[in-house]
Amino acid sequence: MKDRYRRWTCGLLAVACLLLTACAVFVGAVDPFFHYRAPDPEGEIWFDQRAQGAGLLRSQDYETLFMGSSLAANYRPFWFDVFYDTSTVKITFPNGGFREFDRALEYAFSQQDVKRVIFGLDPNLLARSPAEEPYELPDYLYDEDIWNDGRYLLNKDVLFRSAYTLLKKSRGEAQAIQDAFIWDGNVFFSKTLALGSYQRPEPSGETLAADALLAGSRENLAVVTRWLERYPDTEFIFFFSPYSILFWDKAQRTGETEAVLTMLEDAAGTLLDYENAELQFFMADTEVISNLDNYADHIHVAGRVTYQLAKAMPTGHYRLTKENCREVLDGLRTYVVNYDYESIWNTAP
Repeated sequence: MKDRYRRWTCGLLAVACLLLTACAVFVGAVDPFFHYRAPDPEGEIWFDQRAQGAGLLRSQDYETLFMGSSLAANYRPFWFDVFYDTSTVKITFPNGGFREFDRALEYAFSQQDVKRVIFGLDPNLLARSPAEEPYELPDYLYDEDIWNDGRYLLNKDVLFRSAYTLLKKSRGEAQAIQDAFIWDGNVFFSKTLALGSYQRPEPSGETLAADALLAGSRENLAVVTRWLERYPDTEFIFFFSPYSILFWDKAQRTGETEAVLTMLEDAAGTLLDYENAELQFFMADTEVISNLDNYADHIHVAGRVTYQLAKAMPTGHYRLTKENCREVLDGLRTYVVNYDYESIWNTAP
């Protein structure tokens, strides 16, 4: 009986080892997160920005790191290759938090000589309490420790992703690396769509204190200023996405307008004290933000607009400086405070 039990146990262990080995070999061969190989620039299956981002940072040669949330997803890295005469890798995390961006940036610097960082610094990102931000990065992918690779090679979810990758490739559904995580081709941008996805709040009848958002935004800014101080020879370009006029309608009705503007002023004043920081302020382009045909919702803008904004970055057209900061922000304040918001609905199709 003992021999039979021993044989049964040994057989079970042998089968388990065989299955685990097969899983590791299959995942390692397909390598859907590019942990051991570089992605094919002409065609890969893109499905997980946080996991595959580590592979991009490890495998690509780049001087410029482009980072941001879903608002940055519709920028294509080769635009910056052309506009800045550089090589660019793009890393975007939907609903990303500063801890995630901090980890990705540190990993990028450990892999390449990063000369320029272009980062989407938006009001919603700045204002969110650090205690409420997500952290969903698979840390074992953002290091050089080979001993934790088992979490990748023996991962059930990664096994399924490997099979998914092979299936999608067999159907010819791969996308070039320049189109990785681009989503503007899957949705329409129109006033009808923007209004349809916007839930207009009832007026609160209250006004937030001007400094109501500063506690959270300053804690988030501390992460950014650490970058500036840690890498003084790297150029950091922070861009503020052109939130639509619907964003300001919401702010007006919830009493947050002055708090948001004060937060933007505080952020600009903080960052402009650093010689290696440059601010690109798209939020004050009233022609863009008031044309709701540019939007899919109240903040996400079309790729045709992001192309024009990226093209304008090196020209200084949108650059915020110590000399023009007050004028630009006061102009935005005047515009959004006095805007006829009811006219949006009065003229809606």
